Amino acid sequence: MREWRVLGLLPARSGSKGIPGKNLRPLLGRPLIAWAATALASAKTPIRCICSTDDQAIADVAIAAGLESPWLRPANLAEDTSLVVDVIGHVLWTLEEEGDAPYTHIALVQATSPAVTPADIDKAVILAIEGKADTVITGFPAGQRHPSTMFSMDPDGSVHWLFDEKQRMSRRQDLQPIFIRTGLVYVIRTELVLKHRSIYGDRILALTVPEDRSLTIDEERDFRLAEYLLRDVNHD
Repeated sequence: MREWRVLGLLPARSGSKGIPGKNLRPLLGRPLIAWAATALASAKTPIRCICSTDDQAIADVAIAAGLESPWLRPANLAEDTSLVVDVIGHVLWTLEEEGDAPYTHIALVQATSPAVTPADIDKAVILAIEGKADTVITGFPAGQRHPSTMFSMDPDGSVHWLFDEKQRMSRRQDLQPIFIRTGLVYVIRTELVLKHRSIYGDRILALTVPEDRSLTIDEERDFRLAEYLLRDVNHD
């Protein structure tokens, strides 16, 4: 009998200031949330997969994609200022009250990451288990967007480099590889949420993913980019 139990979780609230109704907006003929929901439902490592939402229409789409949505999230956990760690805590405490056995890890995916795959989720879970990680995140290589090229500016246009001169003058191939975090999937030990109200522990490991699948739908242009990329990317 395995010593770990993974709960798959997809949080999706009804409100969105940037793009109203974002989670239900069609993307290549499917509601946005259906992409991540289908991936989570198809992953092999979670024992149970739940959508936490305050909206019955979102719940219906999630259920059609293969997730459970056994209750609607309280309104105070569906505001602009609501923290995902509190949403996770609500799910865990509710399941405990209903008599479900404790879970050791949460596999968290987001509706705004339509390019996540079942393999991403399973690889992140396995990395967390085998690597004894508190948290697993995903990221992609920064490439030409290396911090050594970045700077801030004063109102008068004066430049302040983020890195020192030695690194700025280095050849690109000599620079330490840098990665950009993406919200494709997180795997979190439940103890962090329940005891420390955090999703980040001391030991954090990263799963690298291709940049063309590191989509996050936050703005109108992100929908257009997603439509372009998801037509060509193998999403099996």
